[in-house]
Amino acid sequence: MHHYIILANPGHNRIYLDASLKISVFELMALSMKFDLGIYNISEPEGPLPAALQFSTEKELNDEEMKILGQSSIFYALFKQEGDLLRPMEVPDFQVFPESMVQILKYNGKTNEQFTRLLVNLAMSICDTHSEKKTLLDPVAGKGTTLYEALIRGFDVKGIEINEKWTHECSSFLQRFMQEGRYKHNSKKGTFNDEKGRKIASVFNLECSADAENYKKGEKQSLQVFTADTRISNTLVKNRSCDMLVADLPYGVQHGSRTDKNSRHPLELIREALPAWDALLKTKASMALAYNEFTIRRAELALALHEAGFTVLNNAPYNDFLHRVDQSINRNVIVAKKI
Repeated sequence: MHHYIILANPGHNRIYLDASLKISVFELMALSMKFDLGIYNISEPEGPLPAALQFSTEKELNDEEMKILGQSSIFYALFKQEGDLLRPMEVPDFQVFPESMVQILKYNGKTNEQFTRLLVNLAMSICDTHSEKKTLLDPVAGKGTTLYEALIRGFDVKGIEINEKWTHECSSFLQRFMQEGRYKHNSKKGTFNDEKGRKIASVFNLECSADAENYKKGEKQSLQVFTADTRISNTLVKNRSCDMLVADLPYGVQHGSRTDKNSRHPLELIREALPAWDALLKTKASMALAYNEFTIRRAELALALHEAGFTVLNNAPYNDFLHRVDQSINRNVIVAKKI
């Protein structure tokens, strides 16, 4: 038997940190089930350690297994327990692009980066499309936190956002990031018109690679960010082209001066958008949605997903992510699969 400890990422904000230890237990369970890591007895260790989780395995973790653990939202450092001593483990990097991509932009109402990573991990843990390269869709992309996390992970990316100012900030940031990092890339902007010639969306296209040689060989990542109503996303993105849908749904509250055009009736928006989202997902694709329990009840959201043809996972480790963000947001997560 082998025993390990993961130190918690200090990037967690203070409010989220306490909750993150609890919900990261379920995240680790989901990753273990997906990748057959064989970890068990996950809990918070006693003693003078800073925020951390401990777990056990029957066999010693290999590099690939440690790399998977390094993708967890809680991860900061991994130690192996040897009696009263902790031996630091060298965990292989999983990032294609540096994590600074998702960390640089700071703004009021931004989703915590580690929570975004947790959502991606939950979606990844039940995705069974077997695509060689995964494509992640965020149909309510905001200023792009989930899109940046997906690029870091090596995925292709599709984002839909109705707020033109936010999509402009997203595209400007990505162009600047690629230029300053001297990453090989190519970008362009375009428009989509309906059958009557009326503009229904604009789009920012990016092809990039963190490795210049891979770019020359045509081994690139692609990103598309559409300025459009998410309810028409199936007219913009190729049907059956996405492996995962990850979204931090509108909370139905205002963040300072922020104005969210989709924030007044989030459940109605979701019900209207689900047919379009469904059209974009492959068979056995996955979905991880964060939402505010003060404006949407889990039972209501689960029913909407069921009526749209999705199977909601209601058993552990996918059913206990409720945590308080602030006085107006009691955040939860629902995970579902397209059958």
